Amino acid sequence: MQERIDELEARYKYFLLKKYLKYLFFVILFFIIGLSFFVFLQKYKQQKNIYLKALEYKINLEQKLAKAQILQEKNKIAKERLKPQILKTEEENTKKIEINSRNLNISHLRKSFYENPSYEKALNLANKYFDIKAYKKSIFWALKANELNKEKQDSWLVFAKAKRALGEEKEAQSVLDAYVNYYGFMEFNAR
Repeated sequence: MQERIDELEARYKYFLLKKYLKYLFFVILFFIIGLSFFVFLQKYKQQKNIYLKALEYKINLEQKLAKAQILQEKNKIAKERLKPQILKTEEENTKKIEINSRNLNISHLRKSFYENPSYEKALNLANKYFDIKAYKKSIFWALKANELNKEKQDSWLVFAKAKRALGEEKEAQSVLDAYVNYYGFMEFNAR
């Protein structure tokens, strides 16, 4: 009988050992899973920080690029302003006198406009530039006149004529169509 008790006690100890080993196995397993999750979160945070820094750098780079494009456009406009002056020096003296008188008139008009902006002054500038075939400047001043009074058709007409002179027929026609659609009938004065 003692043998049977010893055998049962040995089996019971084996059962307890097996039970504790299962608990130990599960504890170690949960510890490994928790540690893996912690490591994963750390790597995720690190990658997220790198991504945010890269995104911030990209945004800064895009802003700098936009500023550079604006500066480039300003430089292009400044160069365009210098081109007519260079071309004037190459023309004959008689033509110089005629152009200079117009330029003085244009510069006087421009100065007068900036001192006291009005639709008529901007429209006169647009017409003067159109007459000397400076179509881009004519478009600029026609737009200025249009900003001051959108309902008067003269600025729209000068804009369309300048676009047509630059070879942009479709855009000129679409501007005239837009005016007619929005404001109605347009009267054409022969000029």
